[in-house]
Amino acid sequence: MALPIAAQVRFGEISSNANGTISTGYTATYGNLTASDHSWTVGGVGTFTGSFYNPNFLSFNASVYLNQSRANSDFQSISNASGVNLSTNIFSGSKFPGNLNFSEAYNSEGNYAVPGLANFVTHGNSDTFGVNWSENLPDAPSLSASFQMGDSNYSVYGTSDEGTNLFHSLNLHSAYKLAGFNLGAYYSTGGAHSLIPEVVAGQSASTIDSDNSAEGLNAATRLPLQGSFSFGVNRSNWDTNYLGFNSNGTIDLYNVLAAVHPAGKVTITGSMNYSDNLAGQLIQSVIAAGGVVQGLNSNQSSNSLDALGVASYSPETKLQTSVFVERRIQTFLGETYGVNSYGGGATYSHALLEGTINGAVTVTANTSDNDSGDTLGFSATENYSNVVLGWHVTESFGYAQNAQTLLVTYMNSFYNYSGSVRRNWGQFNMSLGAGGGRTALTQQAGTANSSQSYNASMGFGPMLTATGSYAKSSGQALATGAGLVPVPVPSPTLPSNLISLFGGDSYSFSLSSTPVKHLILGAAYAKAISNTTTDLIESANQNNQFNSLIQYQYRKLDFTSGYARLEQGFSASGTPPEVISTYYMGVSRWFNFF
Repeated sequence: MALPIAAQVRFGEISSNANGTISTGYTATYGNLTASDHSWTVGGVGTFTGSFYNPNFLSFNASVYLNQSRANSDFQSISNASGVNLSTNIFSGSKFPGNLNFSEAYNSEGNYAVPGLANFVTHGNSDTFGVNWSENLPDAPSLSASFQMGDSNYSVYGTSDEGTNLFHSLNLHSAYKLAGFNLGAYYSTGGAHSLIPEVVAGQSASTIDSDNSAEGLNAATRLPLQGSFSFGVNRSNWDTNYLGFNSNGTIDLYNVLAAVHPAGKVTITGSMNYSDNLAGQLIQSVIAAGGVVQGLNSNQSSNSLDALGVASYSPETKLQTSVFVERRIQTFLGETYGVNSYGGGATYSHALLEGTINGAVTVTANTSDNDSGDTLGFSATENYSNVVLGWHVTESFGYAQNAQTLLVTYMNSFYNYSGSVRRNWGQFNMSLGAGGGRTALTQQAGTANSSQSYNASMGFGPMLTATGSYAKSSGQALATGAGLVPVPVPSPTLPSNLISLFGGDSYSFSLSSTPVKHLILGAAYAKAISNTTTDLIESANQNNQFNSLIQYQYRKLDFTSGYARLEQGFSASGTPPEVISTYYMGVSRWFNFF
């Protein structure tokens, strides 16, 4: 007897629908460094979507959340978080499509990254705004433009330290086809400001300001013998300031690539790359990671030239072989270095024991102009997958010795491995996995970064899912506004006072169950113990997190109870570890408004 209701509502030329959840409940928050708080809160999540005139003309999406915590949602905040996400697509069905997006979050949880380990927990506010637009007219150069900006400010649980990140960027790109050439051009500019927390940076008020820009041209065309030819010219500029130290410069890069197929199974490729500022490339790699270099003079004359020739032959589909010869010349820090390299490699894929194995090997001989110490480089990779007695097995391994780095004066070595097994017995399932790796400069002791991880899970249908993991990591890193990142250049080139040493272990466990329909039970625990060291500060760090959730759904009602606890501390902060807990018990209802 009920009348049907349309899924969408029209207001003139606007078609829209809205749905969401309204919740209310009791929240308690308490800790050893914060005042206890008990309140009855009202919150919710709402999504409003629709279009004007036609979805290809204008479509929009708005999502709003209020007072959402990890105790009862996926918004990842120990304290109640609120925010909004807005986006719209304009003229998506035309030759001038565009979109806008905006997001803002209050009192949300974030993290300060630590490579290979559980991250430090932060909380704060952030917002981002972006615009993207394109022009795609036939027989005319295309143009795309995008602008992004945002900022965040946060504090680290367990310290009084604060951090900030501000950024903006503009990117333009154009492409055109003329007389058989595919032409392209681009321009980009941007900047950032970061304040690094003292407990990580090792000194107060550690700020990084950076500005950068880049522009370039490229062209590509066909050659006889099913060949192709391309070249590019790129210029980049940077200007950074760190603790009063300024670094700036310009880099011009030129590259040429040509390839032909004189026979069906033979390919010959030649390439050449030139940089007029090798020192600047090193500095830019650090800036791109979020750091800055002191003491390395980018205005001192430096350059690099790399010429490479490769001949490839595929006797069959499963086997590809190649030989190569390379010449690298670099002028750096007042010295000129040269290396000749030659060698070959092969890649092979084949069925093995009802599975598939893939492998590749490369051997390189290196001869230096500056000394008589010739080196032999070697690299190999392989991976295998199969089903053995019902077990799905995968594994991979890679190894390299005397592999090339950006500077010809340094060689790299590394290995990495991973493996996993899984099997189902009806509703029961089990899986195991492991992985790890190590990388280091061959000639430099103490430059290794290493990591290893292990994980396991088991489950029985919806009744039980259990997971566990362990990770261990150590090495060198740069302290940036967003976290610790692996050192991108050789540490002898990067001043030691910019390098942070880190190491530690972390593990986690979780249990979840749906014993009856509409009932969800879950709990998770994670712990990390680590050390960070700079020239000025050494800190022993700890992080413990526990979360639990009980949720029962009855028709459109969700009854939820959740508990979250965080303990985080740094010995360098001079304060005891901060312990903060939050508890929530409430009810929410889902609505389809229109």
